[in-house]
Amino acid sequence: MTVRKPMKSRKNERGAVLLTTLLLMTVMAGLAVAIMDDIRFSVNRAVGVQNAAQADWYMRGGEAFAENWLNSLNSPNSNVADNQAGFAQIVLAQQPIVFPFGEGQDVDSGDLGIVVSDGRNCFNVNQLANSKTNKITRGLLADLLTFLQFDTLQAESFAASIQDWVDGDIIPEQGGAEDLTYTAKNPPYHAANTLMMDITELRAIEGITEDIYVRMQPFLCASADMKANKINLNTLHPEQWPLLAILFDRDEGEDDEEVQVAKAVIAQRPLAGYETVGAVWALPVVADLELRGAGQDMTDVKTDLVNLEIIVRRGEQTRRQQASFSLSGEAGARLLSRRGAY
Repeated sequence: MTVRKPMKSRKNERGAVLLTTLLLMTVMAGLAVAIMDDIRFSVNRAVGVQNAAQADWYMRGGEAFAENWLNSLNSPNSNVADNQAGFAQIVLAQQPIVFPFGEGQDVDSGDLGIVVSDGRNCFNVNQLANSKTNKITRGLLADLLTFLQFDTLQAESFAASIQDWVDGDIIPEQGGAEDLTYTAKNPPYHAANTLMMDITELRAIEGITEDIYVRMQPFLCASADMKANKINLNTLHPEQWPLLAILFDRDEGEDDEEVQVAKAVIAQRPLAGYETVGAVWALPVVADLELRGAGQDMTDVKTDLVNLEIIVRRGEQTRRQQASFSLSGEAGARLLSRRGAY
């Protein structure tokens, strides 16, 4: 004999099956969304990695192109004077050399830009580590800071603190700062007491705030040695006159005459540049200072250090890199350093 289940019980079972089915479908839909999201993320990540790798190759290509171009500046088969004049014009233009690649609608389209600057047109703070000349060097740095509108006490204090940061001793100069100052900070740290690796280290030095750093940075640099940079008279921008004025400064502090002479030397520069340093010192405005040749050994009319900023724009990505090359006779262009820029 067949026993029939009550109608109400069968309806309840059908409802349970429906709920179970809906629950399974909801779970499966959630899993599908999660899987698709992971796939989408993985694809985007793979595309990003590929684009970054491709941008790196473009960056290397730009670096190789720049190296070949820099080698041509000293090529024995070309007119070095004309090449240096052309180099000076590119530096003075302050505009990137742009090389487009790909088609306008191509996914791989973009452009490569190279900005060239003279690596010698700045005050090398690492020369303050030379114990034989640091007193004179500190005076020059203080003069430079005075021309940048810091008062005399500020300029001398900053110059002393920068010297204390790079020299090898732990004895503070008058107005300077050593470990006793830095270990009292929160958090505490030590003075480097060695050459700066990068000019951004200035921000760690006592008294140099962000605003002060912004005022100093365009005129200062940290070369890999303790030698004074020879200022290139043919690539100085008008706003860089303080670098030249300190060489004309016969007395301590700012002198309006030297300021005007430095500005005049840059303004009167021929389109092809000055042929020799002596030609500059022979200018009437310079001769009137009666320098008797002082400062000539700290200037030049060509460069041996070039800084490049390489910019790659590809799609929505922009990559920047800074590279420094030395130019020395038969050795040609030699890569000194490279680093990412932001």
